[in-house]
Parts: sequence; structure tokens; C-alpha cells
Amino acid sequence: MKLRSLFLGAVSAALMLSSSQAEFTRFWDPFNPEKEPPLGSKDWWNDSYATGRWYGLRDSLYNTGVDFTMNYTTNLAGNPVGGLDQGFTYTDNIYVGANFDLEKLIGWKGGNIDISFLDRNGTNLSAQYIGNQFTVQQIYGTETIVFYALVFRQSLLDDKLKLKIGRFSTGDDFASSPLYWMYMNNGIDGNPQALPVNTGFSSYPMAEWAAMFSYDWTKEFNTKFGIYEVNPSAGLPVNHGLNFNMDANDGFLVITQWGYAPELFKKPVEKAAEEPRKTADGKAVVSKNLAPLTEMKGLPGHYWMGAYYSSYQYSTFGSTSTESNSYGFYWHADQMVFQETPGSAQGLTLWSAVVLSPQQNIAKVPFQVNGGLVYQGLLPRRNDDLTLFGVVYGEFSDDYASSVASPTVSSPNYEMVFEWGYRAQITKFLYVQPNIQYIIQPGGRTDIPNALVLGAQISVTF
Repeated sequence: MKLRSLFLGAVSAALMLSSSQAEFTRFWDPFNPEKEPPLGSKDWWNDSYATGRWYGLRDSLYNTGVDFTMNYTTNLAGNPVGGLDQGFTYTDNIYVGANFDLEKLIGWKGGNIDISFLDRNGTNLSAQYIGNQFTVQQIYGTETIVFYALVFRQSLLDDKLKLKIGRFSTGDDFASSPLYWMYMNNGIDGNPQALPVNTGFSSYPMAEWAAMFSYDWTKEFNTKFGIYEVNPSAGLPVNHGLNFNMDANDGFLVITQWGYAPELFKKPVEKAAEEPRKTADGKAVVSKNLAPLTEMKGLPGHYWMGAYYSSYQYSTFGSTSTESNSYGFYWHADQMVFQETPGSAQGLTLWSAVVLSPQQNIAKVPFQVNGGLVYQGLLPRRNDDLTLFGVVYGEFSDDYASSVASPTVSSPNYEMVFEWGYRAQITKFLYVQPNIQYIIQPGGRTDIPNALVLGAQISVTF
């Protein structure tokens, strides 16, 4: 709680700083970022961090190999219609992390160490008022202070081979896309929820002992392989992420992912030179009449498929027995289909994800499919804003449905969620994202009314 109070104090200070400069309301239009803030506030307002450069200390630390990251995110949500009852809750996540570049610090080429902590608070609207599976607030879980990651990274072979060992989650590197992180529903955000629900696929903020490597065969083709401890007690809030034991009852999960990242319909676009261009005799080029440097850029896409296997002993539905040898598969595809200008990030991207876990006696959601679209820069002069739509569909296993069936409760079959959102990037360090979700058959049950959820996600990077 002390860490949370510290961050809330920093948020208040930042807001006081902005409100004290009354000229913002007169001269700066948040819907027209091209109209710059007044002199004296411009550098701070255009910075990537709400706390600025720390009078140069942040840059000095970065140049010597130490990079700090601090972030506060909150999910506010209420269901005025439907669910078990009507209510409103908040959740928040405070993240503090540091990266140590070993090449800058001690000359160890390609080496990095990551350390991070977090503090979570709040109440789960889905559990408290709705009763649905795909929770509507993605940052709920492990509501306490947690030591999260302790990671050593090593890059080799001109960064084609990357090794990673330490304590981190499976979802940090597998079945994860930056597109997922834009959503507020936990059926999408982070990883498709069926993966951590069905097997020992750990996800943030649950870290376990692990090792993984990735190899870039070409610019387009990539392979990943990882092995992770399966220890459910490691994620219990009472342990605060400090259960480093490897017990005899622990299992393991091995996972592999094969990816393809093409750029379709490439066109030449102007490339900013990192240093002055030179003629054949080595002299710098100063003439403006020379053609600019160009590179071929197209519509980016990402496609992958993965498979996992776990040796852990999982409880079976409706029985006291256990079963090991959990396995499953997942697929992902995203493709930019419209680009406002060649090489631009502004445009429309479509995406989808599928999870298949065939073992109905241990997999609660054996089939899940997600999909959606994201448009960056839909509104004029709001090039960094995101307009998004997403859908989540999950089928409950027959064995699970039978195990919870009763004369007074309908048998769960499927749940579906629709999500709409608009992320307004107020500054580089602050965004506000109003959000609407509609849950059909919460918990897969027909006796719980469909729920409308209104909310917002707000995030500040310090």
C-alpha cells in the first residue's frame, strides 16, 4: 500500500503541475496536437514520462546502462444492466521495473538483466456482480505487492539468437501480441484466457522459473521454444512472488511457437538517414537536390502457431482423480489491410486468435476464438489514437458443465463478449480509453441476464 500511495501522490503532483499552467486551457487543444503547448511546458508535455528527465539524471543513468520504468494503470467499470447484480468497481496496477544493459555497464556484449515489481488493488467486477468467465478488467489478479521478474537475457549471432533465463511467465513471450494489450477484457488482453485457465501456461503477474530461446531464421521467419516450471502456489498472493522453491510435486510446461511476419505490397518510402550521406570520396552530402534515401515498406502482418505440453497433475472435473500430459494448440493472425500512406502506422489492422485444448476432463474452456480490428489515427489530426473492436467466444467443456450442473443452475455452454473502445493518447505518457463491453450468457449460463459494462482504462507512465 505504501508503494501505491507513493504513485498516487506522483499522479496528483503531475495533475497539479498541469492545472497550475492555466494557459493550457487557452492555447492547447487536446484534439489538435499540432497546436503545441505554451513555451516553458512544451518539453515536459512532449516527454515520454510524466516525471520528465529528472534534471538529466534519467538520461545519465540510461547512458550508463540503467533504464527505469514506472507505470500506473487503472480499470474502472460498472454494469448498469444485467449480470448477477448491478455495481461498480475499480482495479489498479502499479509497475516498477529496471533494465541493466551489461554491455554499457561492464562490457558484456548482448547481455541484459531485468528486475520488476508490482502492486495491485481493487475488486473484480466480473466475480462480484456479473458472474462471467472472461473478466472485464484485465489488470485484476494477485491483489498485493509482488516481486515479478528476475531475468537474464543474452543476444548472439547479430541478435538472431536470443536466450532468456530466470523468473518470468509463459505469456511474456508466447501467444502474446501488442494488439491484445490494447483491450480491457482479460479474455483478450495479455493472452487468450483459455491458455492459463486450461493448463500450466503462466501469465503476468505470475512468474515461475523458466528458460526460453528464439531464433530469427530470416527477417520474416522466427522460432521460439521454452520450458517453464508449473507451480500454482507461486502465484498465490500470500507468497508475494517470493516462492522460489522447486518442489517434487511441481511439473513443467514445454511450448514452441513458429511465426511468419511479412510485409505485403511493399513500396519505396523515404528513410531518415542516421548520419550524413557521403559521396564516393567520403565527403558529406549537403545538396538538397539529391534523391532521399529510400527503403521498401509494406503492410505488416504477423502469423504464428504454437503447441504446448505439460507434465503437471491436473484435477479432473467431477472426480477426485488427476491427469497429466496436458496438451493443446493455438493460432494467431494479424494483418494491416489499409495504410493511410506508405510506411505509415496509421491505418486498419484485422486480427484473430484461436485456442484448442482437446482434453475436456481437465480443460475448462477447450475452444476459444477471438477477433477484432484496430484503426490507428481514425480521427483527423489524432494520429496516435486507437479505435478498436474485439469479440471473445469460448465454449465450456462438457465435463465441466456436468460437474457444476444442478436443478437450480443452468448448465454452462458458451460465453461471448463484445468490446468497443477508443484510446485517446493525451500525451506520450498518458492515455484515457473509454470502454464498452457486452457479455452474452455470463458464465455460459442462460439464467444470468446479458450484461452491459461501461468503463475506462487510464494509464500514466512515470
